[in-house]
Amino acid sequence: MKKNKILEIFLICFLGITGWYLFSVAEKLKSNNPELQEIERNNSLVFMDGVGIDVMGNIVDSVFALEDNAIKRRVAAFLLRYDSIDDDLKFWNEVNRHLAGLDTVRLMAYCENSRCVDVIRKNPDVAHFTVLKYGEAIDMQAVIGADLTGEFWLRGDRSRKINWRDERVTPFDTAMSIGLNNEK
Repeated sequence: MKKNKILEIFLICFLGITGWYLFSVAEKLKSNNPELQEIERNNSLVFMDGVGIDVMGNIVDSVFALEDNAIKRRVAAFLLRYDSIDDDLKFWNEVNRHLAGLDTVRLMAYCENSRCVDVIRKNPDVAHFTVLKYGEAIDMQAVIGADLTGEFWLRGDRSRKINWRDERVTPFDTAMSIGLNNEK
């Protein structure tokens, strides 16, 4: 019986060390992979020249001129998932409400699939922000990649990802991270 316990302890230690080693090797390969580095570099350039087509078929620029020729300085881009469309719309409409009156911020959603597009197209007033059906590949890839980790992209002086799919994050928190605290 003592031999079995020693053998079990040895196997647990061996498997733990092997797992740790394989994890560290995988992380090194990931960080040294030029293709993955290029994808991440491209993702950090998100929305530099972003153009898309909204759910109604209109061409939309992610950065656009206002009536007084001022340029919006920040664009928050996020994914609307069909499976959570009601919650996603509720969240981002509330963020939009908090950002009301800020003419330097634009919310831009990307639809995950055609079912999401159909929901918005049938009732365009359900979203109080721009919803894209198609966008540039790099932009779409970056938004989808960010959403996989519960984040959205904020383009401003620099592009960065911000968490929003955490149940502890409120629409007000998100509005603050986008720039509410800097504008009002």
